[in-house]
Amino acid sequence: MNYSQINVLVIEDNPGDIRLVKKMLHGASFADNPSMTINLVHIDRLKTALDHLKKHTCDVILLDLSLPDANGLDSILKLKENHPSIPIIILSGQADNQTVAEAVQHGAQDYLAKDNLTANLLLKTIHYTIERHRLLLEIKGRAEELESQNVALNDFAHTVAHQIQGLLSQMVGYASLVDAHYQEQLSVPAQQAVDQIMQSGYKMNNVITELLFLASMRSEEIQVNELDTGRIVAEVMKRLRYHIRETKAEIHLPNSWPVALGYAPWIEEVWLNYMSNGLKYGGNENVPPVLHLGATQEGNGMIRFWLSDNGPGISEMDQKRLFKPHTRVTSKKIRGEGLGLSICWRIVNKCGGDVGVDSKEGSGSCFWFTLPEHGHTIP
Repeated sequence: MNYSQINVLVIEDNPGDIRLVKKMLHGASFADNPSMTINLVHIDRLKTALDHLKKHTCDVILLDLSLPDANGLDSILKLKENHPSIPIIILSGQADNQTVAEAVQHGAQDYLAKDNLTANLLLKTIHYTIERHRLLLEIKGRAEELESQNVALNDFAHTVAHQIQGLLSQMVGYASLVDAHYQEQLSVPAQQAVDQIMQSGYKMNNVITELLFLASMRSEEIQVNELDTGRIVAEVMKRLRYHIRETKAEIHLPNSWPVALGYAPWIEEVWLNYMSNGLKYGGNENVPPVLHLGATQEGNGMIRFWLSDNGPGISEMDQKRLFKPHTRVTSKKIRGEGLGLSICWRIVNKCGGDVGVDSKEGSGSCFWFTLPEHGHTIP
């Protein structure tokens, strides 16, 4: 501590106890600052103490829980309500665990039993309480500062991202125009360059969209409800209809879905990632993708939703890295841009479930995620 003087307010109505405290603190010094002095003020009523604190500063309060005008934990509540920045140490003869727990729960920083009080213990408790409280205030202030910075940074990121998406749209639009109207006039390398521009533009737009979605997850308040998985999957298939048509994929759905709990807009993104990956990496040059979707009740209050494909499979080493952010597997057919499956993990985790994949090289893959069953509480 860098204080030259510590102002201690003792709120105690027992003359014998106050004499003991004064004796213990008289001439006391701290090992890390021997020149520091203690200024002790004694008051025997809570109301008088509250009036005193309106005009005088205080570094720590030693509070007896049995006062003539306040009994039990009410005194803590009144002190914290009027002076929340002053740490409180309870001084009481009621040395039971329940009292200790309730005192701390209501805002006290520490608790000392009068029967076991020593000068060394009292001095150390005052020292550590003031330091701990100072650190907590610093942490709280820093947290509020970071929260404010994060809000500003989040707004800035959204503004920049939307501007980039607008420029990307123009870039891809002009490339599409060249491809549609001037393709025959272009050389083969030029045609390949235009095609690469469009592919890179679409991929970059997907990455930006995923980053915006990931950022919104940090601040968006969600309302967990019963999920209509059939409707969610139908919406995903509508969004992927051109990709499904292009790959000539076969998609097999169950006749019905069990009811799970989650946040529908987010779970739709999970299915979108799983299905788009299945369309990209299922099948091979001669065989179109074949996707099977389903759900299994695990019997522990959770439902496992899954999607299996007929792709080349994933090695055991790559499976462990697949849901980590910015990770690309070592297989020849690389899954995703390093964000999609990481976002799936974050979404499902926030909804109380887990994600995973079962796969063997050469035998396809089965991606799954779990959600709480309707009627069960989300962890």
